[in-house]
Amino acid sequence: MDRKCEKGKRVHIYKLDETTLQALADSKTAVIISDVNIKNQVAISIVHIHIYDNLIIKTLYHIVNITCTEAKLFAIRCGINQAT
Repeated sequence: MDRKCEKGKRVHIYKLDETTLQALADSKTAVIISDVNIKNQVAISIVHIHIYDNLIIKTLYHIVNITCTEAKLFAIRCGINQAT
């Protein structure tokens, strides 16, 4: 998918929405949504886990005055893989 192509983004988001709705309709499937942001020496990681359209857990990690090396260690500790 071309990240700059608006139509490609819309198709990808539509497929993601459909997959999520199907998963939330199944009581045996968990949906895990995570977001990581490192800006101005502050790292934040948020994870939401849903099962059958119910929020089970929300975790938030917040680190201030972080260096590049510390950011890598933070990612390892939280089990975060680099997205492309």
